[in-house]
Amino acid sequence: MGIIEPHEYDHVKKHVYKQVLTNAEFEIPESKPEIEDFSSVVMQITRKKCKLICGPLGDKIVVTGTINLNMRYTAANPQQSVRNVHLCHDVDAFINIKCLEESYKIFCGCCDVKMYIEWADLEAEDKRKIKGCFLVLINCQV
Repeated sequence: MGIIEPHEYDHVKKHVYKQVLTNAEFEIPESKPEIEDFSSVVMQITRKKCKLICGPLGDKIVVTGTINLNMRYTAANPQQSVRNVHLCHDVDAFINIKCLEESYKIFCGCCDVKMYIEWADLEAEDKRKIKGCFLVLINCQV
């Protein structure tokens, strides 16, 4: 499923970006009934931390985000047919950047870093486990 809207790609191409492929395994809590089938999944990514690192191989912005999934599913238990579960997965990455002026490094990057879920694939491994693969796009205006 493609998550980022096609019109947003034009904005991304004008800036520094990086794509990160991350895998996740989720488990349905014991308090919830087992999965029969997915009904719908709503996902978003939230940037949690961002830090400028000035290293010997160049400047980098280190970014941490969380993929949040709100999944509606059909339960294997007929008495509790439609259920909802919230699942999370952390993503860490960095982008190589060039801050041209020393004074710019004070605020360089972090307020202008955005994270998008470009693509995702979810698969029920069994009645309690879900495997996920996410292509995350990190965009930085420098």
